[in-house]
Amino acid sequence: MGEYGGEYWLIYAHSKNPKKCILGIKFPSIESRYYITLGGKRAFELYNHILSTLDNNGVRYYAEKRGNKRFLKLPWSTGLAVTVFLLAVYGKQKPLSYAHILDKMIHGGMPLMRYLTGMVELALDLTEYTKDYQRKQLVSHKSAKAISRAIGEIIAAIKTF
Repeated sequence: MGEYGGEYWLIYAHSKNPKKCILGIKFPSIESRYYITLGGKRAFELYNHILSTLDNNGVRYYAEKRGNKRFLKLPWSTGLAVTVFLLAVYGKQKPLSYAHILDKMIHGGMPLMRYLTGMVELALDLTEYTKDYQRKQLVSHKSAKAISRAIGEIIAAIKTF
């Protein structure tokens, strides 16, 4: 996940029922399993936030729509930042309270970014260690929540300095 190469695909599946919307990210190709998925109303909010952040920062990406799904092929560094962002907001009730960190990560202004990107690998390793494999995504729910809390603590500590 942290190595160069491959493609990040952000996929949003829309539904008329907001509770059934899904947002997920895949790497290294569109055929891969989801790394992580988020569902419900927050999936729609996060997708729109990510899209506007990319557009506002002039990030180039490939977009495609098939039926109710929207696919965004992201540059490697942007995809990694979005993955960290989705992991950070995974267990949060108000995920957009962390909206500012995506912008900082894309601009390269996020302190300790190399450690935050390491959390992507840590989430996978924790899932493997606990053998809590998921059918839909690579990172288990428990691992994602634990790493999300850890990232939240790191971000809170950064804010105090």
